[in-house]
Amino acid sequence: MPNRKTDETLQEILEEDNTNVRKTRRKSPIARILLIITILVVFFFGFLYVTQYLADMEAEARVRAILTVSANPAYTNENNSVDIATATVEVVPTETVEIVTATVDPDLERTATIAAQLTSVAEFQATETPAE
Repeated sequence: MPNRKTDETLQEILEEDNTNVRKTRRKSPIARILLIITILVVFFFGFLYVTQYLADMEAEARVRAILTVSANPAYTNENNSVDIATATVEVVPTETVEIVTATVDPDLERTATIAAQLTSVAEFQATETPAE
């Protein structure tokens, strides 16, 4: 008799566990809908952020281009406004460009020295030694 009572008790416990597992497995459709809506909202605002960032970069590029064109007095009108329609790019021949190598700034000199040393080290590391 005592074995039957324990068996019945175990059976009851297992049945209760099975019913509890079934109840917890179900997710409400409201939670799923809220999760999907949240993900869509995050993607939407991410898209807006990236679009705004790219628009800001384009606007900054346009402003810099206008400032560059307005720096040349040949393209400005009497009112100091830039006429972009007549602004053209002139090709400078390479013969007239002077390359100045002497620097007066010690920081620039040090930077050039370090760059030359790093280039030398990189070239050395790129060499292959013959296998013996």
